[in-house]
Amino acid sequence: MSSISTTLASGDVIEIKYRAWRGCAAGADLVDRWVPAEILETRSDAHPLARLADGQITEIRSYMDWRLIARSSNVAQRRLAA
Repeated sequence: MSSISTTLASGDVIEIKYRAWRGCAAGADLVDRWVPAEILETRSDAHPLARLADGQITEIRSYMDWRLIARSSNVAQRRLAA
């Protein structure tokens, strides 16, 4: 939990991988979808909260696959000042 919290910051944009069943002529296939999300809050004692592109709120758990798309401008400015 802490490694994710220290990696992500409020305002960062990520994509979270979700697996879903997609119907097809031969039955159903398992497909991966990357869903955009914005980090809302990070705390050392809780999982980071993110708002998915459809507006839903989710916790980023340690078992979830995600990738960083963009850092928030606040984080970039803080790093430049340090």
